[in-house]
Amino acid sequence: MTQPTLVRVQGLSDNSIEMVELLECPVLGLEDTFPESVHVLHHPSTGKYGCYCHEGVHGVASFESKGAAMRFSEQIDLTGICIVEVSFEDARQIAKERPMPVVALMLLDRLDAPLIHYVR
Repeated sequence: MTQPTLVRVQGLSDNSIEMVELLECPVLGLEDTFPESVHVLHHPSTGKYGCYCHEGVHGVASFESKGAAMRFSEQIDLTGICIVEVSFEDARQIAKERPMPVVALMLLDRLDAPLIHYVR
């Protein structure tokens, strides 16, 4: 994780200030990025997608590789589930369309430390 750069402000008058340097601070892990496309688990007969809960945050499960998605689907053991490769934007939209409590898209290449992208 990068360290934030300090911001120095300079007073111009009683009511205004001038920012002299930009603040380069990671916000909610945004220095980590999702790949351009991800693999999600889809159950076509019900229209549902595989989800995961990490520390109380519910999200649509996504994976960078098809192999990782296959290993996760084996744990679910649900007949008829398929792995679909979608763009990051499409995966975000899928997560947005899920009912609560789903609030994120999760990259689960590391189950112990998923990359979480909040959609609401």
